[in-house]
Amino acid sequence: MNLTATTFDLVNARECAAASAAAYSARPTVSNQVTDTQALVIEQAGCVIIAFRGTSNARDFVTDAKFFRELLVEEANGDRCEVHRGFLAAYESIIADLGHHLSCIVAGSRPVYITGHSLGGALAILVALELKRQGFNIAQVYTFGQPRVGNAAFKRLYDFSLGASTFRVVYQEDIVARVPHLPSVTDPYRHVGLEIFLPSFGGLIAAPSFVRLLASDAWGIYRAFIISKFTGAMDPIHDHKMVNYTTALADSQLSTPRLST
Repeated sequence: MNLTATTFDLVNARECAAASAAAYSARPTVSNQVTDTQALVIEQAGCVIIAFRGTSNARDFVTDAKFFRELLVEEANGDRCEVHRGFLAAYESIIADLGHHLSCIVAGSRPVYITGHSLGGALAILVALELKRQGFNIAQVYTFGQPRVGNAAFKRLYDFSLGASTFRVVYQEDIVARVPHLPSVTDPYRHVGLEIFLPSFGGLIAAPSFVRLLASDAWGIYRAFIISKFTGAMDPIHDHKMVNYTTALADSQLSTPRLST
């Protein structure tokens, strides 16, 4: 890991992507069988990486997702920070054991990097916020194909604490990164941190504009129904696979992402 990085770092993104991929196959360090939640803790020279396992089937994730929210914390002004009920249950099932394990291996201000793919990315967000509150040195957070976690109040709370060091990587038309949207029209789910977009036409873009996203979608539709014919209708689900993220980041030659205009 590049321990001096304070902004998006390609080396750290690759390391975290590799850890997120390993979380699917390696024996978990901390787990809860009831909620099927797993975390892999990797100790490196000078730092610790926590990687959360995600869902193995994007189709099931989109179909079975329960969009209802529950209260995480109420702010002093009365705003309710609400998060996805399923994500909260998974987080609550593992946070105590994970915090205890981390307190045993982290000495002083040893930096902690938190990552995850899919559902694992959502857990990375919730856990990062809590571990930061507990006083751990959360250096950076990298998520891949992460769904939205909470409402606008949660976004404000999270971004105030960790928004500048959180990087949400999205590959092409990954459908999971676009859900959930509601349950309410007046207070929909919101994304946190900085989006790092890997578009259909190549490259790597930080904070992509609507025009850039639309251009990538247009190329994605062309790719799906002209190049790969109607079998491409499944591309948004195929785009969610972790291997796409590791491959795209490995192929990237950019040391820092270019800002969209």
